[in-house]
Amino acid sequence: MELPDYNKISFKEQAPVPLGEVLPDASPQALDLLGQFLLYPPRQRISASQALLHQYFFTAPLPAHPSELPIPHRPGGPAPKAHPGPPHVHDFHVDRPLEESLLNPELIRPFIPEG
Repeated sequence: MELPDYNKISFKEQAPVPLGEVLPDASPQALDLLGQFLLYPPRQRISASQALLHQYFFTAPLPAHPSELPIPHRPGGPAPKAHPGPPHVHDFHVDRPLEESLLNPELIRPFIPEG
């Protein structure tokens, strides 16, 4: 297969814009995780299972169930409804130990300090 127009267009090499400039309010952990997702070579990208163990998910603010998130309200608009839905066995809650909130507690065992 030939691509006759392949060499007709070229682009100057550009220095990447640092993610911290694009997302100035993001935490260093969020920028690190996002950077690992955005690597061009697929084999160098972080896997989903590795990403779930990234420090981003273990630093404040910790993940919260949707029912614990604030509901945005527009002035003059209708009052927001409470988040419906039954509680789930593995929902995250700030009052429960983290290892009880995960589907597979063994995944975080190496990250839990002894004592």
